[in-house]
Amino acid sequence: MHAMAPSHGRHFFAHPQHPLVRTHYGRDSGHVCDICRSQLAGFAGYRCNACDIDVHEACAGYFRESVAFFAHPWHSLTLSRIPAAGIIRWTCDLCEEECAPGSFVYRCVRCMFDVHPLCTMLPQTVRSPLHPGHDLCMVPSSGSCSACHGDLPVWQYVCGGAGACLFRLHIACVSGVPSASAGDCMIADQSFYAGAAHHLGGFGGQTTAGSDYSYSTVAANKPSISTRLAKFLLKESFRVAIDAASGGSASPVLDVLQAAFN
Repeated sequence: MHAMAPSHGRHFFAHPQHPLVRTHYGRDSGHVCDICRSQLAGFAGYRCNACDIDVHEACAGYFRESVAFFAHPWHSLTLSRIPAAGIIRWTCDLCEEECAPGSFVYRCVRCMFDVHPLCTMLPQTVRSPLHPGHDLCMVPSSGSCSACHGDLPVWQYVCGGAGACLFRLHIACVSGVPSASAGDCMIADQSFYAGAAHHLGGFGGQTTAGSDYSYSTVAANKPSISTRLAKFLLKESFRVAIDAASGGSASPVLDVLQAAFN
């Protein structure tokens, strides 16, 4: 990791206490971007040594200080850093997954609404090859997935077509073939892991005779939320919708995710 010249410092609105120093992260770097939670190895970014903050150059350029987000239309959301230590477990209100301590989230303080920055990139409307006749809209609802038949989290993609079409999908199932592995699991659908552990011979952290697998084993191998979100965002159906919604301005972030994921 090599710091650039001091003239390459940047004042970052989400961390006004200190300027961030432009840094090139070596290919063996273990640093992770505190916005997208993807690896920084081999990329240029910005770092605050005093506060141990790292961000991709692309993320610093794309994510704005405040955004309007369809999942919380009442107030704008502000990019804020959550405490690096503490007893409170912060959770994204869209995907229901943990927000890493010390990372940045988009927040409405008034409503205590928090969302991962990557989750704000999920398009409100998308087309799926599983239901090509109508747009699918992300809305809060209930029910089971029309593709994999698993239970759905609160936020899901639902058919926005006219009539009594009840087609609905997990985020992970929108791109086509229903998810079938822990690496492509449905966001926030913990029943997937319980079911996987049950079929592998274990339940609730317990194993049956002759089995080396358990619910805790499957959960421990669960990919990070940033890895799973990157996989969804990079699928063609999502990327087309994101590029259309952002006018192409999200491309540098998607390119970083693609490289980091590879």
